[in-house]
Amino acid sequence: MKGISDSEFNMWRAVFAFSLLDNFLSLEEQKLLRSYKAKTPFSKEQLDILSHDFERRQDIGNFYNRITDAEDRKQFCVLARALTWSDGSMGAQEKEILKRASCLDTEEGREILQSTRDHPHLKHYYQSYSKAGVVGLFSVPHQLDMVS
Repeated sequence: MKGISDSEFNMWRAVFAFSLLDNFLSLEEQKLLRSYKAKTPFSKEQLDILSHDFERRQDIGNFYNRITDAEDRKQFCVLARALTWSDGSMGAQEKEILKRASCLDTEEGREILQSTRDHPHLKHYYQSYSKAGVVGLFSVPHQLDMVS
């Protein structure tokens, strides 16, 4: 399978599974996930797997535990933060992430999560999300087209 590494692919599978846990994707969440899908050099096989993942709720922990690269684990936490907007309240945000992704409720997971609090990628996303609000919530899994 060409495309991205197994570790990074499992990180993306965990991110997409995380995004679907509440059965809603805001317009901003859809925009964020589409932009990463477009920018990440997934193979056709990887895209097919992601598309299948959207048809059925997947286990985040199953994918997270397959992430072997520390940077990929950190990136998962950054993206979970971006998908869990809490009006800038880091404590509330972290509680929601841990509620959705119990695989992070370990000493190592909490350390990684806390290390992403000030990640530069998040500032722009938070500003965009704040401007857009939560307008346009959609039911999942069929709203985000994984094959286009």
